Amino acid sequence: MKTVKEGEVRKREILMVARELFVTKGYEQTSVNDILKIVDIAKGTFYYYFASKEAVLAAIILDIVEEGAKRAERILKDQSVPLIDRIMMAIMAQSPEFEGSEEIRDQMHKVENAKLEQLYTKAMLKRMTPLLEVAVAEGIAADLFHLDYPRETIETILLLGHMLFDCNIMDWEMDAYPVKVKGFLANMERMLGTRAGELEDFLQMFA
Repeated sequence: MKTVKEGEVRKREILMVARELFVTKGYEQTSVNDILKIVDIAKGTFYYYFASKEAVLAAIILDIVEEGAKRAERILKDQSVPLIDRIMMAIMAQSPEFEGSEEIRDQMHKVENAKLEQLYTKAMLKRMTPLLEVAVAEGIAADLFHLDYPRETIETILLLGHMLFDCNIMDWEMDAYPVKVKGFLANMERMLGTRAGELEDFLQMFA
C-alpha cells in the first residue's frame, strides 16, 4: 500500500513539473531530460509512469478537465446564485484557456495532435454533461426551461461553446466576437426553451 501511495505522489510530481515547464518553457522546447532533472528521477522511472512526453501532456489535459469540472460543481451548488447564472458560470468554468496556458492549448490544436483535442472534448463532455443535467432538470421543474432532449441539448451547447469561442480553432478577429456571442446566447435560449433575453446579461462580459 505504501508503494502505491509513493507511486501516486511521484506521478503527480512529474505532472506538476511538466505542466510548469510546458507553460514557461514551451512544449516543444521541453525535453524529457528537463523534467527528469527537476523531479530528480531516472529515465526508467519516468517511462514507468508515462510512455512519452505526449502521454504526459494527455494526462495534464485530463487534469485540466477535472479542475474545470470541480469549479463547475462548486458554482452549481451555490443556491444563493440564480439558476441560469449558475449554469452559465459553470459552462465558462470549463474553459479552454487552461489557466492561462497558451502553450498547452496550442499543442492541442496542431494537426498532428488532433487526438489530444479529441481527448479534451470527450473528457469534457463526459465530466460536464451529468453536472449540467442536474441543473437543467432543476430549471425544467421550476418551469424556467422547456425542452425535450436535455442531455443532447447540453452536449450541443458544450460542443458549440468550445468550438466557437476558442480563437485557435476558428481564427476569428476579436472584434467579431460580441456578435458571435450574442448569436450563441440567443440560440442557447431557444435550445433551453427559456424566455428571449434571459441570457442578455452575459453579453456584458464580452463588451
